[in-house]
Amino acid sequence: MRIASPISFLAAVTLVSSTSAMAQTSPWTVRAGPVGAFFNSHTHATLAGQQAPGADIGVQNNGSFGIEIGYAITPDWTARFAFGVPPTTRLSAEGSLRNVVPPLTGNLGKVTYAPALLTLTYGLGNWGPFRPYVGAGVNYTWVIKTSDGDVSGLKVHSAWGAVLEAGFDVPINKRWSVFADVRKVFLKTSASGSVAALGGAPTHADIRLDPIIAHVGVSYRF
Repeated sequence: MRIASPISFLAAVTLVSSTSAMAQTSPWTVRAGPVGAFFNSHTHATLAGQQAPGADIGVQNNGSFGIEIGYAITPDWTARFAFGVPPTTRLSAEGSLRNVVPPLTGNLGKVTYAPALLTLTYGLGNWGPFRPYVGAGVNYTWVIKTSDGDVSGLKVHSAWGAVLEAGFDVPINKRWSVFADVRKVFLKTSASGSVAALGGAPTHADIRLDPIIAHVGVSYRF
C-alpha cells in the first residue's frame, strides 16, 4: 500500500483550494444607482427653408435610475453595458427664438429617449481605497416617443455617438462596492416639424447634444 508524501498531499490541497477559489470568483458585476444627463447643446436651425441666425434649442437636463452590467475580461480590462429608465427631456426656445415668444410659448416639445452605452475600461491599479479606471466605447440613443409643443409633428431621430469614460470603485468587502462614474458622449441628432403659430412653417434643426452622464451607486460582484 502506497502512502502519499506530505508534499504530494499539500500540493493536492493547494490545487483543490485554488480551484474552489476560482469557482467562487465571478467576472460578472451589476451596478445601480441614480444617474444624471447634463447636456451641452448647440443648434443649427432653419425655418421655412431659411437659416435662422442665432436660433438655439435648449435641452433640459435629466435625472433617472441607471443600471450597468460588467464583465471582467482580465483583471485590468472590463466590458461594461449601461442603460436605465428612459427619461423625458423638454426642448425649449433659446437664442433668437426667444424673440418670437409670444406667439411661441417657448416649449418646443418633449422627447422620451433610452440611451445604451457599451464601453471597455482599463483599471489603473489601487490608489489607496480607490480603484480608478478609464475607457471608451459607443452609445446608441433610441428615441422612444415625442410630444408636440410649439413644434407640431415633432420628429427626433435616434443616433449613435462615441463615449469617453472615467470612474472609480471603493470596495466595502469582497462583493460590495460603491462607485462613481462619468461618461462624455459625443452625440448629434436632427429634429423636424412645423410651427403652427408661425403659419405652419416647416422647421428643421441639427442638434449637437454632447451630454455628460454622471452615475453613482452601489456595485455587487457575483
